[in-house]
Amino acid sequence: MTFYSPSKVFASVQTKSISLTGEQTSQNSKMISDRMYANNPYSQGSEKSDRIIKVTAVGEVSLPPDRCRVTVKIHSQKDNVQDVKNSVQRRLDYVVQTFQNQNIKEADIKIHKLMRRLEGMYDMVTEVIVVFLDFHKCQSACNLLVEKLDEAVTVGTPEFFHAGTTLETLRQQASLLSIHNAKQKAQEMAKFVHQAVGKPICIQEEENREWEGQIEGVSDIENRPTLQQSIAMATVTVSCRVAVTFELKPKVKTKNNKD
Repeated sequence: MTFYSPSKVFASVQTKSISLTGEQTSQNSKMISDRMYANNPYSQGSEKSDRIIKVTAVGEVSLPPDRCRVTVKIHSQKDNVQDVKNSVQRRLDYVVQTFQNQNIKEADIKIHKLMRRLEGMYDMVTEVIVVFLDFHKCQSACNLLVEKLDEAVTVGTPEFFHAGTTLETLRQQASLLSIHNAKQKAQEMAKFVHQAVGKPICIQEEENREWEGQIEGVSDIENRPTLQQSIAMATVTVSCRVAVTFELKPKVKTKNNKD
């Protein structure tokens, strides 16, 4: 009979010590904390809500000119300095009186006089610059001057423009209209998916353009445009595009009325 003696196995496990720097310890702690935060269903509500809707919209407004400027030139050339002054003054008095008859304020009438010697004669030019708020009064006054005065008086073509305050108001209207359109657009989109739009979170202006003329990029129509064409070319259009982010909240449920 053969006998076997039991064998014994000896094993030793060496533990390796790992030293972490303060920065590594902080990073590891943050990773563990982030994982715990992500797995915690009660912590999700503290994050910034992703229930938002982002839209872009354009607001565009146009306005014809509210001012026109006319320049009247009075020219005379005489051998005697007093004669040239008298000649210009008579016509100047008639021009100014014509404008005053149209209820033009004194502050809206500017007069500039220039005299020089030209080939041994006295040459005098007087400019009368008038600003009109009423285009019909401008037409009446200019037509009367052309009819009553001789070629020594030249009536210029009306120049149409906007007052500075008018343009500023127009720009504000375009900005507000773009925001209004953005809100309306967001409400229509949200309603389609049975949601409701809350308060705006972010409003950003992406583009702002401004041009003269009813068609962008058109500077003139012809060499001598009509009065209506001149007004159309002086019409200012302001376009503003904005991007707006709104909160998106669930639509409030209401009980259906029973039949």
